[in-house]
Amino acid sequence: MNPFPRFAARAVPRPARHALLGLALALGSALPAHADLFADNDARRAILELRQQVAQLQQTQQQQAQQIQQVRGALLDLNGQIEQVKGDVAQLRGQQDTTVRQLNQDVAKVVAGQKDLSQRLAPLEPVSVQIDGKPFTVQPAEKAAYDQAMAAFRGSQFDAAASGFKAFIDQYPASPYIAGAQYWEGNSLFALQRYKDAIAAFQALLDDHADNAHAPQAMLGLANCQVELRQLRAARLTLEHLIKRFPNSEAAQTAHARLKKLK
Repeated sequence: MNPFPRFAARAVPRPARHALLGLALALGSALPAHADLFADNDARRAILELRQQVAQLQQTQQQQAQQIQQVRGALLDLNGQIEQVKGDVAQLRGQQDTTVRQLNQDVAKVVAGQKDLSQRLAPLEPVSVQIDGKPFTVQPAEKAAYDQAMAAFRGSQFDAAASGFKAFIDQYPASPYIAGAQYWEGNSLFALQRYKDAIAAFQALLDDHADNAHAPQAMLGLANCQVELRQLRAARLTLEHLIKRFPNSEAAQTAHARLKKLK
């Protein structure tokens, strides 16, 4: 028995069957085409995404390459600056070495100049001397001139001594040697028998330095010149004045003996 009596199979005409079969084939062939179409779109999208990613990667690589190039350029510039600094430092060191050498040379020149100057100034520096038991400071040339005249007197070169003492008196009128120079000039002139000139020398000492240690002997020398000139009265007065002024001197004792001879 047919369970579905109302839908019993009916005979389908042949043309209808052909039409249905064609529709079924068309539908069957259309379904796979739609599936392939969907797959191609996904692939295209994937490819586009990959292309975009590749493009982004390429752009990133280009940016990185540019940055690397910039860093390299900066490093090269920095290396150039470093080399420049090294060159400047080397130049400065060379200049410093040159400056140090020049400075050392200059210092050596200054030291040598000071030594030479000291040697030149040594004869000009004042020297300390003792004159009649008292300390004085005199110029080296001053002392040398006096010593030279004294050496001439001790050597009995009375002309040279008289000239030397006269020149000394004219050149160094304020010298502490001046009284001695006047006294020894008088003695040099007396030895030359130039009694009037000797009297002038002795008298200059007595006028300018009456209390000098040479004064008693100068008075005695003055009296001797007066005796040689036959000025006996003047000689006696000079001897008497000597004894009165310097009673305890050795010259006073000699004056006593001379007075006895003049009476």
